[in-house]
Amino acid sequence: MADEFIGLPPSGDRSTQRNRRSVKILLIGQPEDVEMTIARLHQCSFCRVEDWSKPLPFSQIQQATVKEAGEIMRIYQRPSTP
Repeated sequence: MADEFIGLPPSGDRSTQRNRRSVKILLIGQPEDVEMTIARLHQCSFCRVEDWSKPLPFSQIQQATVKEAGEIMRIYQRPSTP
C-alpha cells in the first residue's frame, strides 16, 4: 500500500547505483530539537551525524537549498517530543 501511495517503481525497475541522484533532507526547528532529531536518526542507522552541515541561521537556508530543474519538495511535520 505504501508503494502505491508514494509511487515506487517495482523493485526490478529501480535505478542502479551509477544512476543514483541525491535527496536533500532539511531539518528546520529549534536547535535542541534539530540536534535531537539528528541523534535519533543516527541511532536508527538512517544517517551519520558527521554528514549533516553545520547549523545555519534561518536567513541562510534559501542560499543552502539550490533548486535543480524539475525538483519538488515535500515537508514532513510532526510535533517534537518533550
